[in-house]
Amino acid sequence: MTERSRRAVGVARVFTQQPDRLAAAWRRVRCMGSSQMHPPPSLLDGLVEPFIRELGLSIGGDETSPWSRTRAVLRLSPERGARALYDEFAVLRRCLVDAVEVLGGGDPERAVVNRALDEAVDSAVALLQRMVDASAEGPRVPFGGLVVECFERPTEARARPGAEAARAALH
Repeated sequence: MTERSRRAVGVARVFTQQPDRLAAAWRRVRCMGSSQMHPPPSLLDGLVEPFIRELGLSIGGDETSPWSRTRAVLRLSPERGARALYDEFAVLRRCLVDAVEVLGGGDPERAVVNRALDEAVDSAVALLQRMVDASAEGPRVPFGGLVVECFERPTEARARPGAEAARAALH
């Protein structure tokens, strides 16, 4: 086995056997990069570990789509829109590409990660568009898990405009 092959096997092993460590890094980066004190719950949170595990299998040689093999829950929020999906997937991409580099992977492993994330982003956005507009085209690569619509609760300030001013006046 060549050095190149050993590195690819090492990357695949970490992705398949320790997806929780990579997901934890994604969660840290997501929270640190947010301008809000308490960022909204992640739309991808429940599917990151299973997706990373399937991605590891693809790095190891499985040629089917990791997105189609992922058995998890994808939350879609019409209120947050596609921008929220793009942002979360961008952070995930950055974390996974960095992990490939740290683990000694090369261009072939990065290509697998980027291709899988491109499929996932395109599919999730198509599913969101289809949720909003039934005549929109469906995803080219189907998601293997369950898709749910995430209903956001309005914050208290949005629910009752002027509530802050009323509270301030009472003091």
